[in-house]
Amino acid sequence: MKETIDFSALQEFLENQRSTEYYSVHGLEHWNQVEYNGLLLAPHTGADILVVRLFSLFHDSRRLNDHGDPKHGERGAVLARELRNKMFELSDEQFEWLCIACEKHTHTHLTGNPTIDTCFDADRLDLGRVGILPHPAKMATVYGAKLAQKLQEEKVSPYHVREWLSKLEV
Repeated sequence: MKETIDFSALQEFLENQRSTEYYSVHGLEHWNQVEYNGLLLAPHTGADILVVRLFSLFHDSRRLNDHGDPKHGERGAVLARELRNKMFELSDEQFEWLCIACEKHTHTHLTGNPTIDTCFDADRLDLGRVGILPHPAKMATVYGAKLAQKLQEEKVSPYHVREWLSKLEV
């Protein structure tokens, strides 16, 4: 199995083949924030960091638009299948987690799998970009719910969640 993944090359490849406009609330800036959020959550959830980082790139990579696109996660998983063993390698178990996380991130609350649920929360913690403050009851991990609760208690504006998260230690 390949020891390292060239995340920069993979990100560039995915960014260049996107079908949405250059700027998208589901684009590169969001992908990078989801990665940051996942790395923030993982030490507290026990998530597999490789899977979380790959999820950040694939989960919205096949969106057709910024609005209603219910199958985008499934298309992201299909693309991951196409690129597996070409641009990255994972064990079968890790790969299954990645595909499930991509396919279900908009439709499933939690799975009980720490890695998949961390992927879900890494995405949900960036809802502020569209004016939605993450709600503790809608988070899939205990730590994600704690962060969402603190956001509520501190009355952080949805548009300042990224700034608030950046002050936490990764």
